[in-house]
Amino acid sequence: MKRVLLIALALTWIFLVTLNYYIVHKPFSAENALAILNALGDVIVAGALVALAAALGRRVLCGLPFDSPLQAIVFSTGLGLGLISFATFGLGLIGWLTPLLFWVLLLLTAFILRADLMTIGRDARSIRLAAISRFERALAFFCGGMLAISFVVALTPPIGWDALQYHLIIPQLAIAQGRILPPPDNISLNNPALVEMLFLAAMLLKGDVVAQLMHWIYLPLTLGSVMIFARRYFASQVGWLAMALLLAVPSFLLVSTWAYNDLALAFYGCAALDLVLIARANADRRAFVLAGAFAGMAMGGKYTAAFIVLALAVLIARPSRRALGQAVIFLVSAGIVAAPWYVRNWIFMGNPVYPFVWGGPYWDAFRAAWYSRFGTGLSDPLRLLSVPWEATIIGREEGVAYQATIGALLLMLIPLWLATARVVPRTPATRALWWFAGMLYVVWLAGVAQSKLLSQTRLLFPAFPAFAILAAEAFDRLAHLTLPQFSIQRFTALVIGVVLTLNVISYGLALAADNPLAYLTGAETRAAYLARHLGAYDAVARFVNTRLPPDAKLLFLWETRAYYFSRTVQPDALLDTLAHQRFLCRDADSLAAMWRQMGYTHILLNRQGLELMLATQYDPIGADDLRVLQDVTTRHLKLVYGAMPFQIVTRDGAFSLVGAADEPYAVYEIVGRFK
Repeated sequence: MKRVLLIALALTWIFLVTLNYYIVHKPFSAENALAILNALGDVIVAGALVALAAALGRRVLCGLPFDSPLQAIVFSTGLGLGLISFATFGLGLIGWLTPLLFWVLLLLTAFILRADLMTIGRDARSIRLAAISRFERALAFFCGGMLAISFVVALTPPIGWDALQYHLIIPQLAIAQGRILPPPDNISLNNPALVEMLFLAAMLLKGDVVAQLMHWIYLPLTLGSVMIFARRYFASQVGWLAMALLLAVPSFLLVSTWAYNDLALAFYGCAALDLVLIARANADRRAFVLAGAFAGMAMGGKYTAAFIVLALAVLIARPSRRALGQAVIFLVSAGIVAAPWYVRNWIFMGNPVYPFVWGGPYWDAFRAAWYSRFGTGLSDPLRLLSVPWEATIIGREEGVAYQATIGALLLMLIPLWLATARVVPRTPATRALWWFAGMLYVVWLAGVAQSKLLSQTRLLFPAFPAFAILAAEAFDRLAHLTLPQFSIQRFTALVIGVVLTLNVISYGLALAADNPLAYLTGAETRAAYLARHLGAYDAVARFVNTRLPPDAKLLFLWETRAYYFSRTVQPDALLDTLAHQRFLCRDADSLAAMWRQMGYTHILLNRQGLELMLATQYDPIGADDLRVLQDVTTRHLKLVYGAMPFQIVTRDGAFSLVGAADEPYAVYEIVGRFK
């Protein structure tokens, strides 16, 4: 009894000391706890959606044999995400967009599919990705580290340019309206919206960070599809290296952390290619249907994904009745799965591929010419031959040329495959990879030759998984060129190791400089994070949201992003607003009259955006355009945000806006003849 009393006293003392110490010395604040719980909530909701997608896909594919648990999870999840997208689209069309309904559907579907969820869990636990050699283990370590870094960044508030321009605007408008309706004047809002419907479901359940995570999940899915392909046709080392090569493309990794759709296209294209080869080898009609479905989901991301379908259809079709029938099955499946987005455009805009070919609302000959810019591309054949070099060496994410940083390894390794072409015979898998990647590259290169607006390396991302596999296989083939005195493969492995190490250092320094943990742990608020990353854009958005009347209606000039504005705004989606309205109205008086007639109360001018266009001559802005803009700001607009007057000067033979760097934005109230 005495011992029990002593133990009780000891426990009481331990409790009193510990409790009172932390009452005075709090280990964390309420803000820290709430921020961590918020981030944890984002992860849980995104994880629930992905798990549900995997279970849905598993239920649909229950009769399809899988080679491995990895293949079962990757293909099931990819299909399931598409099914969730279609379900969200259907609910949006009938106006059933409420958080309560989506939570009920999530929980109810999870209960119905509980057995499938358990099967998915068992498959996930049984995945074994062997990394036998030291080189493979190093690659695995690199891949794990890059996935961890990108996941942390994806947990921060959205700041990606196109995310704020249209990827998140589509769900934002649907939530505000309570249903999916014909979009306003913004060409991007009419793009196929498979991934944006996932964003819509995520934002109804939790918020825009969950939407961002729904795009990030396509990164591990893409890596999984690459590993599946490589292990089936080559070796595990090819798979590990191919995954590392993809993660060593800085823009590929960066884009995965934004609410974009590029990684979804890369995944569905790679998975469809794999399924086509499986279907051809086994003459399996179900695999052709599934390949078509995945290719159709790629078409649900961008119009340009039609070339993925075409490349795969040609790969299937051969001069035989059976092969032609298989190609038809593939094409019909792809068409059915892609159809909802094109039927939507046909009903809403009168054109299934709006605004191309047949035009439609908000579109005319001027805008068609402005958008296409045919004749502004790289017409010099020698320059076209050097595009891979230019895109690799001078292309960078923040630059005008190619607008992506893709690293050195793909360009370094892919030509080495050709060096071994006579030593190592080609296989059906390598022929398929070359055909698929080569056709997408040729189509992209044709766009680069036609228009400078198409010279974005990001438009070629759907081919990057195939390029990565070919590059990794090129490294594997170097073993056949080994000399007794020198191993070119070992030397190349050393260079790869150095480059990947530099990637780790670069990504690590970028992560430290960005410091996302400050936001995730509550040391930095969401508002402070956005102010730090968006700068002047965030400041002008806060001014508009707090200082302008609730019924204010703004027209943007040279600003495409509208996501963080709570007032009614019309963004300058094509950066053609002034030029197009000048085409319709020749002088300042008629231009101001048009603005008033359209109900605009304010003009937001991105001064820095205009200065960039003038400096780079990226858009054709003439002296008459600037004269009218000067005139309208002088006589019809009152400056309410910013202090610097609108003043154009000529420097080195080019127009320039005075003080654009000092005051990136100006907001004007539309008035009568102010002066």
